Amino acid sequence: MARTGRPVTKLQITDAERAELKGRLRVRKVPEDEKLRMRIVLGCAEGQSGRVIAERLQTTIQTASKWRRSYEAYRLAGLTDAPRAGRPRSVDDEQVQ
Repeated sequence: MARTGRPVTKLQITDAERAELKGRLRVRKVPEDEKLRMRIVLGCAEGQSGRVIAERLQTTIQTASKWRRSYEAYRLAGLTDAPRAGRPRSVDDEQVQ
């Protein structure tokens, strides 16, 4: 049966970017949500569809699409969380120590 919908476009990443992503995946201190984003990008670079990536990583197609677009726009910097609004800190670093 022929595939319907948009054709899959392979995400273009350099060898250096691929090595950086794979290296960060091996670091234990990298948060799991960032590792998920890196796996999404690597899957897109291999030419996998958003649906296949979402099923393999047990996430949604929307999540895979969001992080693919973010990576296309901002490269590695696009895989980190944006600052969020919230209450200002009531205790500064000096008081914590």
